[in-house]
This record gives sequence, structure tokens and C-alpha cells, in this order.
Amino acid sequence: MGSKKNKKAMPKKTHPAKDPEIESKVQKLLEANLYHPTGHAKERLDLRQVTILEVRYILKKGAREKKKDAFHIRDDWGNEINRWSYAYKNKTLDGRRLRVCVSLDETKSKPLLIVTVIDLLEGEKKE
Repeated sequence: MGSKKNKKAMPKKTHPAKDPEIESKVQKLLEANLYHPTGHAKERLDLRQVTILEVRYILKKGAREKKKDAFHIRDDWGNEINRWSYAYKNKTLDGRRLRVCVSLDETKSKPLLIVTVIDLLEGEKKE
């Protein structure tokens, strides 16, 4: 007879719930100018030639992309952060389609972190 492997169920990792007030918090923090781009976001802004005014426009007028939200355990340097990032997308005034991801770090004087900026048409074939 063949032996069956004893498979133990791995405990499901649970994350804290997403902030149900994120949209209103983002708007309030934008209005109060309590935001700043992370080092990664600064690189992406420069690389993609996106201004902070365009980022503000996306966050103010854009649609939430809940399917693109992500929970992060560590940052790029291995520091434990355990927080959600929230995605927004929209077209800029000149028609570029962008996604902006933000996170909250309420230990900071400017708690709204601009995490990254993605050009949604980047890499597509241009004619």
C-alpha cells in the first residue's frame, strides 16, 4: 500500500482590514498638503516625466482601483511596515493614463505617502 503524506494545513495569513475611510482621508491630507513621495516614487516621477500636480489630479479626480490594492509586510529595504497601499487611476489633463499608489503612515508629519506612479500605456506599441 502506498503511504499518504500527512499534509498539515498552513495557517492562513491574515492582514488587517483595509481602511474603510481611505478615500476621505486621502482627500483631507491632499487638501492640507500632508503628503510626500517616497524615494521610489520620486524615481518613477522623474523616469515617467510626471509632475506632483498630475499626481494630485489623479488622487483628487481618479477612480479607486480596489483590485490593485496590496498589503506590504516590508519596504524595499527590508524594514517591517505592515500596511496597505491603495491604487487610483485616471487620465491626466493631457490624456496620459496613470495609476498612483498611496499608503498611510500616521507616524509621519506628512502621513500620505505617494508610493509609486505607473504609466498605464507604457510598453504598449506606439504608432
